[in-house]
Amino acid sequence: MSWHGVSLGIQSGFPKHCKRLPLRLGAAGEANLICRQSNQHVVTSAPALGLHRPRHLARILGVTEECLIAIIESRDAYIREYVLLDPAKPGKQRIVFGVDGMLRAVQKTFYRRVLIPALSPSPHSHGGVRNRSIKTNAMTHVDSMFVLSCDIDNFYPSIHNRQVYRFFTEVLNLPAEVSRLCTQLTTYRHHLALGLVTSPFIADQILKPVDDRLATACSSAGLCFSRFVDDISISGPFNCDPNTCGLARTIASILQCHGFKLNRRKLEFGRLADGTPITKLRVRNGRVDVQASYIDKLMHQLDDARSLAEGGSFVGPYYLRDQIASRIRFVCWVNPRRRAALMRSFHSVPWSRVRSEALRRGLVVAKKRLVPVERSQL
Repeated sequence: MSWHGVSLGIQSGFPKHCKRLPLRLGAAGEANLICRQSNQHVVTSAPALGLHRPRHLARILGVTEECLIAIIESRDAYIREYVLLDPAKPGKQRIVFGVDGMLRAVQKTFYRRVLIPALSPSPHSHGGVRNRSIKTNAMTHVDSMFVLSCDIDNFYPSIHNRQVYRFFTEVLNLPAEVSRLCTQLTTYRHHLALGLVTSPFIADQILKPVDDRLATACSSAGLCFSRFVDDISISGPFNCDPNTCGLARTIASILQCHGFKLNRRKLEFGRLADGTPITKLRVRNGRVDVQASYIDKLMHQLDDARSLAEGGSFVGPYYLRDQIASRIRFVCWVNPRRRAALMRSFHSVPWSRVRSEALRRGLVVAKKRLVPVERSQL
């Protein structure tokens, strides 16, 4: 199992005491399990899904009711807590959870057979949605002059299990007993946890009312609105400076009504032509590109590698050939026009000599690490 390309070192498997059952839905059930990818809020109700009792939920998940309850009650045995350390952000630590064994398998089945068939993504959401990305998110704003970007403070931990329970009862129309089991299956420590398979999808669904209100407000003011997970971007023909425009206050008010808080530390605004970013990308001349600082840093890494191969000075940090190649692929995906120049610079570096000199100097590769949190520390 991995999270953002970092191995969690967790092995999956089914305990012997839990038996998986064959799934028999019938024609009507199979028809209801078709994934609907549309811009409308499609909801399949509990009667259509056949989730009237806990045993029906267990059946669709391919386990017995007793096994499902046992898995939920022993969640701690399947979940490990990690601290994500990023050398590019030495002062920032992020808590993520790794899920293994039967809990992970049941969560994945719940995601595929209950959530995906019953619900469609928000039309304004670009994070974790098929055929959408940070690039499509930025492209929403290519015709605008000004932009305001912000995010939701402490996003996943702020989605309490009470909100998740209401989602299952009010949106999916599940009975209370079934909703309680679904909530226990998809939350940890009383909230949506980063690392659980179902968290991004459920978070997106809970934010749909926020999206609807923000989109309506923006449409009436001639503005464009999009969201990438917890990053909100609004653009238009006028300056969105919070000192002269009430837009930031409107966002904060709507978020507060739905139990969220605006992270004012990450509030950015300005002209798109000046490089004001949208989810770490910029829009210029009607095209999406990476930020100038990203290109500068990438070119520095290539120059640093070239100097290291020649036995010269080295500033660091040290990155492998594949790490830099991955960043170049990302830039080319965002802006294909940069491909030729970047590939020339990349292939001009004698990478075998870079590796040899790095070994001789004892350089350590800079990469993200997941450090397990010992249970005694919790």
